[in-house]
Amino acid sequence: MKKLVLSELNFELLIGRIYHTMVVFRKRELNKYQISPRQLYVLHVIDGLGPKATAFEVGKIVDRDIHVITRLSIDLEKEGFIKRIKKTPKSKILNFVLTEKGSDMLKLSWKSKKIDAILGTIDKDHYRQMESTLIEISNILKKELKT
Repeated sequence: MKKLVLSELNFELLIGRIYHTMVVFRKRELNKYQISPRQLYVLHVIDGLGPKATAFEVGKIVDRDIHVITRLSIDLEKEGFIKRIKKTPKSKILNFVLTEKGSDMLKLSWKSKKIDAILGTIDKDHYRQMESTLIEISNILKKELKT
């Protein structure tokens, strides 16, 4: 079997490879804080939503299903970053509230300064063009998922 080289990989695999490498890099940065990139991102979203922070609302922003956010919120609560509070005593809807530990974690940017610096070396026009193309691809894929 012929060994593949990067130039022979298709576009989908290349995007996956870039994403994976960026996540691994960010995990290494956050490892000392014992929080994952997704958890930190969700904490920032919860903070931004304030009293509207529910699994449904967080899921819309981070583009994940409610069951994924529910599982993540259970883990965040176990780690002491958030509290899950019922809207009313009989309600099944839970609001997410940051704890002091969660608020302290917000001092960390949900984006990597190092990755931003690396991406900052790309020509601004080229960067905007790539961003526009990736947004267009993302929107087409989301639209197709709904059909």
